[in-house]
Amino acid sequence: MMSRDPLGAAEQAATAEEIVATLRHDLRNCFGTIRNAAYFIKRKVAREQVFRDDPRVEQFIHVIDEEAIAASALVDDVIGSRARPLRRTVSASALECVRTAAACARIAAPGIRVEVDAADGVVELDPAELSLAVRCLVENAAEAMEGGGVVTLRAGVVGARYRIEVSDTGAGVPEAEIEAITRPFYTTKPGHLGLGLNIAARVARRYLGTLTLVSGAPRGTRACIELPLSSAAGEGGAGGAGGAEGEGGAGGAAGEGGAAGEGGAAGEGGAGGAAGEDGAAGVAGAAGVAGAGVTAGAGGAPR
Repeated sequence: MMSRDPLGAAEQAATAEEIVATLRHDLRNCFGTIRNAAYFIKRKVAREQVFRDDPRVEQFIHVIDEEAIAASALVDDVIGSRARPLRRTVSASALECVRTAAACARIAAPGIRVEVDAADGVVELDPAELSLAVRCLVENAAEAMEGGGVVTLRAGVVGARYRIEVSDTGAGVPEAEIEAITRPFYTTKPGHLGLGLNIAARVARRYLGTLTLVSGAPRGTRACIELPLSSAAGEGGAGGAGGAEGEGGAGGAAGEGGAAGEGGAAGEGGAGGAAGEDGAAGVAGAAGVAGAGVTAGAGGAPR
């Protein structure tokens, strides 16, 4: 038994990053909503006599808008800058990452075994992050199998990409939980944060990869991470920390003087925002809506 978790530091950093990203996204949405509301009120009040008689009305509406902008910038500068861990991007053995994930998986329930069938491939990333992402999926799969079962971990090169598949023999995911299961902090397990799936998806996106989830309810779930091989990543000029992630988020475009609120809906004359912080916008899957950049396959996603 390992006395020290070799992925402990990576897990702490990834957990902090996920919490900050969620907080940042939600706060920016709130500020965007305030700006759109202030703009709507200004347009309505501008038709009233009080607006023309008392210049303070327009002044205070302007103060609301400016303070919302300042608060959003503060969130970016203070909160966003404190959750960017140092990463070691190298040409790594994906097989070693898979083996590390299997060896470090924390499986307490009896009657569960992990079977590994993996070949090697070279990928451009931080090995600790990939190991952590795979471990999250392995632990996720193990927790789905009450009474024991087999977690199968297969990996190998498929074309120009490296594919890692984690499958279980659990009960699958109920249709009603497909959308909720991909939200940050959603969990049915006491004492769990519910961030494993989000961490795995963020790591995959960071290195130009994908996380796909397929539930075979009423039996089993399969999670698949695909990443470009080192040569493919080099030709694309990507693979560095935060390259595909869009950390920092893109703000929405302001329309006709309206306020751009991240993720906000366009109001009367206002402008809707674009999802910026990665992990904020989900990808619609074939059988449901998946959040956190996860593509849900036929049936949904694991817990």
